[in-house]
Amino acid sequence: MAPVSTRSAVLADPEYVFDRFTPKKRRSSRRAVEKEDTLKKQKLDREKALNNKRDGLFSDSAVLKHFGAEHVAGVQGCQDLMDKAGTKLLKLADEIESYNTPESEISENVRGDMEAFSGKARLLVTSKLRKQYQRMIDDALSPTYTPPTKVSDLTGFWEMVLLQLDQVDTDYADLLKLKENNWVEVKVVKPVAVSAAVLNPKVVNKPVVQKTNPKKTEMDKVRADRMKAFKLQMKAKKEAAKQGKENDDNTFVVT
Repeated sequence: MAPVSTRSAVLADPEYVFDRFTPKKRRSSRRAVEKEDTLKKQKLDREKALNNKRDGLFSDSAVLKHFGAEHVAGVQGCQDLMDKAGTKLLKLADEIESYNTPESEISENVRGDMEAFSGKARLLVTSKLRKQYQRMIDDALSPTYTPPTKVSDLTGFWEMVLLQLDQVDTDYADLLKLKENNWVEVKVVKPVAVSAAVLNPKVVNKPVVQKTNPKKTEMDKVRADRMKAFKLQMKAKKEAAKQGKENDDNTFVVT
């Protein structure tokens, strides 16, 4: 039996056939997916390693010597707060999701609110707590991290997180009220907004009636009569002067 050639063996390899005869666009997308999966695996391995070492960091003699017992105790307190908050959020999300079953008679609007609550709570745990805040906690216990993360930085960030946690508690309380009401929404009648024009009507300024002074009116009348008489007098003088000129022109001197 003739030996199988190396080229035939290579061509028979499905991976080779896929890479050889698959368009470049498909090959690049496959490699991108593989790269993304590799990065995800590395990230999970890193988080797993950090979780395994995290408990030992608070009792590590080198860390205690470098930062001091007070700093390590403050960071550990922030770690405990984050763990409790994350556990609570996931528990609330699971509870709300357990109510959202196909058999339950829930309107689409309420189902949307329940799904939004669950997604918001889980995203807060994965993104804000276990990603951002946990990274700050790890940096606060790392002697090589610069600039050093202080406990005040952790508490300041936690105050911002508390605003979102309070909003989650409010949404959870609203959903529980709907559950007590058999998932029936209660329409709240909003008060009719009264415009500012109704509350503060515009004051129309009335025309100001000027009061007449009788004495001033009498003086004005006398002054007008005098002016009228003066004009008549001047007119009479002009007429007389004109008439006299005409008489002078018609006079003949007899010698």
